[in-house]
Amino acid sequence: MTVKLSDLVPAFRATVEKLLAVCTEQNVRMVPTFTLRTPAEQAVFWRQSRSIFEINKAIDMLRSEGANYLADILEGVGPHNGPHVTNALPGNSWHQWAEAIDCMWEVDGKFIDSDTKKVDGVNGYRFYAETAKGMGLDSGFFWTSFKDSGHVQMRGDANPKASGYSWRQIDRAMRLRFGSPATSHAQSFSADVAMATSEPVKLSYAAPEGWRVYETTDKPAAVFRSPLAIDADGAPNAYHQDSSKALDYLANAGRPGNWWALEVDGNGEPVVQGASDPAPGYYVSKTSLENPGFDRADPRRYIDAATIPYVVLPGNRYRQFTQVSNIRLGDLAAAYNIKTGKMSFAIFADTGPRTKLGEGSIALAENLGLVGNPKAGGTEARSIIVAVFPGSGAGRGLSSSEIAARIQPHFDAWGGLARLKSYQDI
Repeated sequence: MTVKLSDLVPAFRATVEKLLAVCTEQNVRMVPTFTLRTPAEQAVFWRQSRSIFEINKAIDMLRSEGANYLADILEGVGPHNGPHVTNALPGNSWHQWAEAIDCMWEVDGKFIDSDTKKVDGVNGYRFYAETAKGMGLDSGFFWTSFKDSGHVQMRGDANPKASGYSWRQIDRAMRLRFGSPATSHAQSFSADVAMATSEPVKLSYAAPEGWRVYETTDKPAAVFRSPLAIDADGAPNAYHQDSSKALDYLANAGRPGNWWALEVDGNGEPVVQGASDPAPGYYVSKTSLENPGFDRADPRRYIDAATIPYVVLPGNRYRQFTQVSNIRLGDLAAAYNIKTGKMSFAIFADTGPRTKLGEGSIALAENLGLVGNPKAGGTEARSIIVAVFPGSGAGRGLSSSEIAARIQPHFDAWGGLARLKSYQDI
């Protein structure tokens, strides 16, 4: 999947460039997120919300219509789980024909996913859609059956089938554009992406909440741009019965019966540190990543947010960020603050809500030139670029010096700071 306008067919590209320029002139910043999407990527999006019965039925239909190429792709990408994002089978989206683009509205560095919210009296998606319509384009903003406010396409027909193409014709067009289908999940992605773009990066995960994660395909890494909220978990003085004494509010650690950031005893009550612990009277705050060799009630078992730069990834969704090598707790990362020009290495040490991306430790925030106060620090702007490297960690906590020594070879081989900076527009 690519975000390059140069991958669009020339006539559509020219109109899109004018559309985006008009939006910019009116202080409506629309950021391209999808342009050319390969059949394999379309197949993943279509499969991820459907039952095996629906999938097999579609494969059988494609084969009966003489679309064996598309059937092989739909079958070859393998199982995927995720939200419902498309009704179009591979080949039957104008994205595969380089005649569609998806954009998101960005205000002050943050993506706005509401098509009703107004900033200075203007809703960006409506302005973008109405401008596109005036230029003779079709906009998903006005669709009634499956509204897609950021989507604009060259033709008025909903899809190639509606435009009169048979499945056999669509199959042939896709084969000519993208080449031979691969026979496995990993191969289908790499082969099709190579056909789609010369840049070794593709969209790997699109969340329903609007944030996106990209994957570099030459040397594996998950890359995203996000805000940064501050996580105090693992710090000995993170939480106290009296929140005024602690780094963070106790409500951010959970509630009675569900203390997700505190170690609890056999009765479900938070464990209080004793006289020999680092912060007597404070609760024992835990992280998802642990240091082996310490009792669960020992604060040293967990990763100290105040001294160790770490990133937080959302629930189990981080498992969907890379297609070939899975990210695991303890893997290492590099983060760069566009506004301050500061960079920091980090470790993936904690998981957060599945709906949220963009959180890191106190130490990480301070290394990036931000206020590290969990109650009032961080930044809401999407000014932090993060690259996480699968397989780079040790599966346990590391000191700051160990993090730097271990990640440096991965980071340098990947392209280093220059490459990290190059993703400021994702």
